[in-house]
Amino acid sequence: MNAPRTSPVPVGAELVTNDLDASRTFYRELLGWTYTPSADGCAASADGLPAAVLRSGPAPARWWTLFGSADVPAVEAAAARAGARVTGDEVHDPLGGRFRLRAGLTPVIPGPGRPCWYEYMTTDPDAADRFHADALGLRADLPPGAPDDSYALLTADGVPVAGRLATPPPLDTLLPAGWMLYLAVADPDDIAERAPEQGGRLLVPPRDVVTGRVCAIADPGGAVFTVIRPAGG
Repeated sequence: MNAPRTSPVPVGAELVTNDLDASRTFYRELLGWTYTPSADGCAASADGLPAAVLRSGPAPARWWTLFGSADVPAVEAAAARAGARVTGDEVHDPLGGRFRLRAGLTPVIPGPGRPCWYEYMTTDPDAADRFHADALGLRADLPPGAPDDSYALLTADGVPVAGRLATPPPLDTLLPAGWMLYLAVADPDDIAERAPEQGGRLLVPPRDVVTGRVCAIADPGGAVFTVIRPAGG
């Protein structure tokens, strides 16, 4: 395995959209985000803490999971050896997923309205697990008591940092392959009801899973994300 010695991990998220005004309005009304302008977009906050970055870019809109690394060149080289295409800070894996890789990122603190989990959606879990091990040094471990390998925890030095889900029908046609952003909320059912009123689309209605209660939404630009009330929360 040609992996960097220090595994990069997800630390935040960035929305790229061709309609910043519509995106700002959508997330402000849905999650209560406030914004600080930047040169090419804005920084979003929830309850006074950093939540995400919104940047202007080409359609369709997309949420990018941000990976932080102390040695970006080593990770880029390992990803390329594992079959990825690296363009700037973008890493496009051979399964159709993509993420952004940067140094010096401050991890977002999980909490209401902020990223709390990151999950790789795929119809080829074996290939995904090999790529994440070879490119990122992340090991796929089954949760205790798991009945099968449809869901795995991606761990760095034994610590879970993300998940990998083998998407079953019909989720494989409803949700894009690759990295899914999870935003913590108090009431996913309320979010599911209000998102269409703000121009979004409900892709997966609220349901209970092992990790909590979730629903998947597309924002007005088409960027897909999941909201979750974590189990026990």
